[in-house]
Amino acid sequence: IFFRVLVVFTMDKVLPGWFSEISSFWPGQAISLEVEEMLFEGRSDFQDIKVFKSKAWGTVFTLDGAIQVCDKDEFSYHENIAHIPLFSHP
Repeated sequence: IFFRVLVVFTMDKVLPGWFSEISSFWPGQAISLEVEEMLFEGRSDFQDIKVFKSKAWGTVFTLDGAIQVCDKDEFSYHENIAHIPLFSHP
């Protein structure tokens, strides 16, 4: 049986000095980050891309209004990618 999950991200908003991620995936809540500087804002053939510096989380990368990774938590992605090959090497 194939289950399909529909996650609708509303258009992310950069209100004066703030980025807010609002999603139907987390009803009743949102995450907002204070923006120090917008580093890149553009659109690829497939998605909206934003890269900005936040006060608390460092550089933040978003796709279609959803936060993908930031300086403060990137280690959790890279450590998991690196540990498997490192531990399997004789």
